[in-house]
Amino acid sequence: MKLGLVDAVTIAKICGVGRQRICNLASDGVLLRADRGRFDIPSTVQAFFKHKFEKAMASDDSTKSLTSERSRLVKLKADKAERETKVEAGELVPAADVEAAWLAVVDTARTRMRLIPKKIAPRAATGTAIEAERLMQKEIDAALSELATTPVI
Repeated sequence: MKLGLVDAVTIAKICGVGRQRICNLASDGVLLRADRGRFDIPSTVQAFFKHKFEKAMASDDSTKSLTSERSRLVKLKADKAERETKVEAGELVPAADVEAAWLAVVDTARTRMRLIPKKIAPRAATGTAIEAERLMQKEIDAALSELATTPVI
């Protein structure tokens, strides 16, 4: 069935838009004129709604993208709040604090171990090997006890 050619005003009424919108879509190449200022009703209406559908799908994709970005932002905020709660509860500490604490422990251990020969040398030189061993063990145990009581953080 051939419906014939109509002007932009008639196509605009069929599609539910203004005449200028039809003219703009024709200028953009979305709608094809069959003749000067005239449009074939079936092909023009089909092209118009195909364009509307494609535009809606593109909008839907951007909406999905926006939704996913919002979801990601909400998750990041929730993760940040969870970290802050753990920090306040003392369950989570900054890496720099852990590093500083371990450096303090290692420094104390190194200092105490390096002092052992100086402390026992005079006493070990005048005694027996067994006495020297006992003196060394006593000083090592004292150094380890000090390390055990060193506050970590």
